[in-house]
Amino acid sequence: MFTAMRYVVRENFSNLYRIYSISKYELLADMRDSKFGIVWNFLSPAIQVLTYWLIFGIAWNRKPVEVNGITVAYLPWLVVGYACWWFVQPCITNGCNAIFSKVNVITKMKFPVSVLPATVICKEFFNHGCMLVIALVTLLACGYYPQWWWISLLYYIFAAFCFVEAVALILSVLTMLWRDVRKLIVSLTRMLMYFSPIIWDCQFGSHVPFAKAINLIMKINPVYYLVNGYRESIFYHKFFWQHPAQTLCFWLIVLALFAAGCLLMYKFKKKFIDLI
Repeated sequence: MFTAMRYVVRENFSNLYRIYSISKYELLADMRDSKFGIVWNFLSPAIQVLTYWLIFGIAWNRKPVEVNGITVAYLPWLVVGYACWWFVQPCITNGCNAIFSKVNVITKMKFPVSVLPATVICKEFFNHGCMLVIALVTLLACGYYPQWWWISLLYYIFAAFCFVEAVALILSVLTMLWRDVRKLIVSLTRMLMYFSPIIWDCQFGSHVPFAKAINLIMKINPVYYLVNGYRESIFYHKFFWQHPAQTLCFWLIVLALFAAGCLLMYKFKKKFIDLI
C-alpha cells in the first residue's frame, strides 16, 4: 500500500508543470468554441444558483437559516454552500473519464497516467475560483464583509481538493474496468446533492423514524463536512479544530479513499492499454 501511495505522490509532484499545462489546455479548449469564452465560467453557476434560489427561496418561501443563534438569509447561505458543490460535483463526474478521455495519448507514448485525475481537478479548480467570486459578490451585496476568520476557508478548499483527488483516482481506474461506472456515478451524485446540506440544512426532524441515527450518518458524508465548513468559515465564526470528531472522520475517509485509489492505479498502471 505504501509503495503504491509513494509511487502516485512522487509521479504527481514530479509532473506538476505537466498537470498545469494539460489542465490549462483543456480549459482553453472548452472556451475556444464559445463566443463568450470565460463569461460562461461565471454565468453558468450564477444561473444555477438563481434557479435554486427562485424555486426554494422565493416560490417555496424558504426562511432564513438559524444556527447557534446566528440567522443567515437563504440566498447567501445557498451561494456559499453551492460554491463547494460546484467544485466537488464536476471533479467526481469528470474524474471518471480522466484516463479514458486520454486513451490516444497513453497508447502512443509513455505517459504518467496517475497525473490525469489531477489535471481534471486543476481545471475544475479554476471554475471553483469563478464560483467563489460570485459568492463574494453575493456576500458583499447582502452585507457580509471579509473577516479574519474567513481564512479557515483555505483549509476547507484544501480538504475538498484532497477529497476529490482521492475519489477521482478510484473512479478513473474503475471506469477503465467497467464503462458504466460514469453513468452510475452521475446518477449517484444527483442523489448526493439532496443528501448534502446544499439547498437545505440536511437535518431530519423528530417526526422522522430514527431521525437521530439518520442525522448522524449524514454527518459522516464528506460533502456534508466540506459544505458546512465553507459556511462556518463565513457565517458562524468557527474553525475546523472545533469539530475534532468530524475532522478526524473526514480525513480517515480521505486517507482510505486515497490509499484505495493508489493501489488501483499502481496495480493497473501497465494494463490500461490492454483495457482499452
